[in-house]
Amino acid sequence: MGAIAFFDMPGSTEIMKRDPRGAIQSMLRHNAMCGAIIESSGGEIVKEIGDGIMAMFDNAGVAVGCAIRVIQCLRDHGGGTRTKAAVAYGTLWRARNPSGAPDVYGTPVHVSARMAEHAVKDTVLIDGNDKGPAVEWLERTGFTVRRTAKRLRSYRGRTTYSISPE
Repeated sequence: MGAIAFFDMPGSTEIMKRDPRGAIQSMLRHNAMCGAIIESSGGEIVKEIGDGIMAMFDNAGVAVGCAIRVIQCLRDHGGGTRTKAAVAYGTLWRARNPSGAPDVYGTPVHVSARMAEHAVKDTVLIDGNDKGPAVEWLERTGFTVRRTAKRLRSYRGRTTYSISPE
């Protein structure tokens, strides 16, 4: 069991069209800041894909706490660069992908990627099963949890919650 957190820089496609060099600098800043906080939180970066980072954690509470720290850090020190995140918990398997690189597989990988499509700047979407650990961690922050009406493609029965600053 483990948690996957997917971090994504919102609006990167539009930024890339307007200012490719600036977009690349923002993506590098985003990934460097996310990576430092992920690693200091005990997470492990699984892969980086342009402006997105997939990270693995031991549990959903740690993943949500890390996501909120990333949002706060980028908001305060990111020079306008922001993020959005999605966290899902469940059984994960480590294996090598067809090219031989290490990778992680399991439903949380797919669910977090689907949820990330619906997340907006400065928010974390979480799978409804992960709400308990998130609420416990959030008691010490200025973030609130709300149920969303988001429908995940291929995962229609899942309830998602949005965590955002108030």
